[in-house]
Amino acid sequence: MKRGIISPIVLCGALMLVCEGSPLLAQAPASDKPFPASDLFEKGWKYDQGLGTPINMVEAIECYRKAAEAGSPLAKARLARIYFSGSGVEEDKAAGERYAKGIFPQILKAAEKGDAVAEMIAGTMYADGLGVARDSEEALKWLLKSADHNLPQAQVNLGVMYEHGIGVRPNFTEAARWYRKAAEQGHSMGQAALGDFYYHGQGVPRNRYEAFRLYELSAAQNNAHSQANLGYMYEQGCVVCRNPREAARLYRLAADQGFAVAQANLGTMYEKGCGVPQDLCEAVNWYRRAAAQGDVHAIKALHCLGYES
Repeated sequence: MKRGIISPIVLCGALMLVCEGSPLLAQAPASDKPFPASDLFEKGWKYDQGLGTPINMVEAIECYRKAAEAGSPLAKARLARIYFSGSGVEEDKAAGERYAKGIFPQILKAAEKGDAVAEMIAGTMYADGLGVARDSEEALKWLLKSADHNLPQAQVNLGVMYEHGIGVRPNFTEAARWYRKAAEQGHSMGQAALGDFYYHGQGVPRNRYEAFRLYELSAAQNNAHSQANLGYMYEQGCVVCRNPREAARLYRLAADQGFAVAQANLGTMYEKGCGVPQDLCEAVNWYRRAAAQGDVHAIKALHCLGYES
């Protein structure tokens, strides 16, 4: 019932990290504080992006909520994206749409003044049709502007657009180039995406040792995507000694962040007693959490065990 390496990278601005010692100023929000509660937003952004601290979405969301309550459109936009895409939390599109309602004009105004974070947020809102009509050309324009300011999340999102052909022709080589720019800044989502490309041989020569290295760097900084993929590599013994216990540990780290694939895989570990004591109650618990997010493998697993999803 488990899947192999998954590549659920979507346009988002969550679960990122830069390595300790990386220049923070190039990646922090603009400091002219054009919006209410800018200090709270900046604190949340650092937890969100892992700037000088491990990624901590619980703390990030708490800061964003306080900033949003004080009227910060940037904080509302980040909450919208976090809930809409299930980045670090279980997906809740309705909550995402509520946070996005009515904020786009303020976001666009800040973007037009050269705020790199606002440019990135405007680009993702256009790409998703979240709070504004979907427009891939405008999404690409604003993400390029933000990437030119060296914001790694914008670079990752450009990689997504080239990988999936959103507003441009699909181009794995160009996608890999943008992912690498972010990864070289220590950005965990860039590392995760580039790791996927090395694992599958997309846009770069296939090299699973390099994929493992990139997943390790990213997973160590609390990136759920990489934790799940690294767990699979340990479970299968892919370029590393097979270690089901380590696989289960990594799946749990990602599952606790609401990552549906990891929740489903952890459910299978409990069902089979692989790396953890066999426990059908725990298996059903994790399958149900993944199924609630629409994970088809978890839904099938529940049906096989005689449970409704």
